[in-house]
This record gives sequence, structure tokens and C-alpha cells, in this order.
Amino acid sequence: MEVESGRRALGKGSMAYLALFRKYRPQTFEEMVGQEAVAVTLQNAVRAGRIAQAYLFAGPRGVGKTTAARILAKCLNCQEGPTPTPCNRCESCQRIAQGSALDIVEIDAASNRGIDDIRNLRESVRYAPAQGRYKFYILDEAHQITADAFNALLKTLEEPPPKYHFLLTAPASDLLLQTILSRCRIVRLGALTTEAVYAYLQAHFDLPQDTLQTLAEFSEGALGRAVRWAQTLQSPPTDAKGKPMRSELEALQGLMRVFERLGQASLDEALRLAHDFREACKALEGGVEDRSARAALALGLEYLIQWYRDSLALPYEEASLRFASHKKELSELARRFGSVERAHDLQAITEARRAILGNANAQIVTEHLFIQLLRM
Repeated sequence: MEVESGRRALGKGSMAYLALFRKYRPQTFEEMVGQEAVAVTLQNAVRAGRIAQAYLFAGPRGVGKTTAARILAKCLNCQEGPTPTPCNRCESCQRIAQGSALDIVEIDAASNRGIDDIRNLRESVRYAPAQGRYKFYILDEAHQITADAFNALLKTLEEPPPKYHFLLTAPASDLLLQTILSRCRIVRLGALTTEAVYAYLQAHFDLPQDTLQTLAEFSEGALGRAVRWAQTLQSPPTDAKGKPMRSELEALQGLMRVFERLGQASLDEALRLAHDFREACKALEGGVEDRSARAALALGLEYLIQWYRDSLALPYEEASLRFASHKKELSELARRFGSVERAHDLQAITEARRAILGNANAQIVTEHLFIQLLRM
């Protein structure tokens, strides 16, 4: 499970951090920021008693997919319900909020993606719910499940027991097999604006405004990601030896220093910038959620893609910029390289990200990319 894997990886200080972070999770649909349409849809389904036995919550990481799944489970198992607004006082609601409900099984599909894992899940479906009305299986990152495992899961989704619900999450619906999608009700969660993320952080965290702006810009519209970073700064976690863990903000600031140099650096600095970029991405592996080095590099390249998109959108006053607080550096990049050149660079960054996710050599890919970006 996601929470359990986090507990094993972190020290006592980080366990306290996890408890603090949990308090920022919405506990009702009304508390979800920027997902009003999703909240209304699910609440209406609860009121009408038309809950599907399988859902796919699709959207970028950190926008609230797993949170929505947990709230739905709480609505249906609340001792005052089923209700579109759980009481958050009864024993069932409390257990779900604390992550101790026996009938809410969270599975990290990235780590439990094989056919044997799904067979174990199917075996457990034979038993009735232990505490609540319904039993829920929340499969995070469901797109990571292997094709054979999906075929095994399909048999369960075709004829699920009446008191069981399967809640899958994935970045996009097209990452799953069509046979799975046809048996799921799809709920799409969108990214928030930078302004909305900033406003939430400003209301809940006592941090400098420029820090909150940086977190909002780098969040890519994922409020959960921004909250986790802000909580890390406000209550720094420690490792198993009690040593403070490096802040992800430091890694993000390292990436910014690389991006800011692209409008000034010479071709001779390309390899150094590529190295600094990889080092900053490595630091993104820290924190509550574990990331592979390859996934962290892909995330860093996503930010670089947005940086170049902002540089192309800069001349348009109505454009919404992700890195609006760095117009000076974006302007330097725009003055140095024409729009056609930057459009080609944007395609090169996208191809580099695809190569990284396809297991290409990270050093070769990033060095080649930065040489191209700094060509004279």
C-alpha cells in the first residue's frame, strides 16, 4: 500500500510529517479544490444510489484522484449513510481517514503489478466486508499493471461481488486497455491554475510569498504535490537516523537555475548544465512518494517543456504562464533564439522525455539535448 511503503521508508520524524500532511487532505467532496464538477457528479450518484462497481479516476498526479476515491468509500460506508457528505465523526469515517479501515484496501499498482498480485486480490474478493457495508479496492497507478495481470483483473470486473467496488487511478484513460475501460465509469480530474494553487497555499501555510509562488508554478496544477512540498518546508521530515532530508524545494530551485542559464550560457557549458539538470532531478526522488531516477528525469523534462512553452507564449498578454514570475529569464531566452528555433527545441525536449521513459541512457540523452539547446 502507498501509505505503508512510505512508513517503511521514513524515520520517526517523517511519520509525524505524514500525520501532519494527512490533515490537509480533503475529507469531503465539498473540500476538494478545483474539482467541483467531479464532486457534484459523485455526490449525485450517491444520492441516486447509482454507484458503479468500477471507477477509473483519470488525471495528472497530485490532482486528487486517490482522495476522491477515499471520499467515495467514506460516503458509502459512513454509519450515517450512504450519504453524499460523510459525517467524519463515526468510527467508519475515522478509520478511513486514519488509513486503518479493513474494508479499504489500497494497492500501489506500480509495485504490485504482476499476475500473482492480481490473483491474490481475486482470492480476497471471496470474503465479505469485515466492518462496513462495502469493500473497496483502490488501485493507484493502475496503468502500470501488466497485460496478463489486467486480463486476470478483467474476470473480476466482469462479475464483481455485489458489495465490492474497484477504484482505479491513472494519469490518462488511454493508458489502460479498452476492455478495462469498458467496465469502468470514467471520472476525469483536471489540473488547477497556478493562481488557484497559490491561493490555497497562501491560505494554509505561513511561508514567504515568493516560495509559495515557486511551489505553485512547479506544481503543474497538482494541488496535492504543492501541499506536500509546502508541508515539507514547514515541518521538515527526517530519515531513519533523524537526519533532516533534503527539501524538494532545493531541487526545484536547482532546476530553475539551470533553466535561467539557457538564455545566457555558451555551448561550452552544455555538459555542465546537463549534469546540473540530472543532479537536481535526482533530488526529486526524496519525500513521501518514492520515484525512480528515470521518472524524476522525466518530471524535470516536463518542467523544461513548460519553460519553453512559456517563452513562446510570452508575447501574448492573455496567455497564462506557468512561470510568470520569471518573465525576465524567459525574455532572455526569447531574444537569444527565435520562435522557430524554440519550437524545434520544444520538440527535442519532448523526444528526450520519451527516450528517457523508454530506458535510453540518461546521460547521453540529456547531454545531447543541452548541446542542441545551446547551439550557436
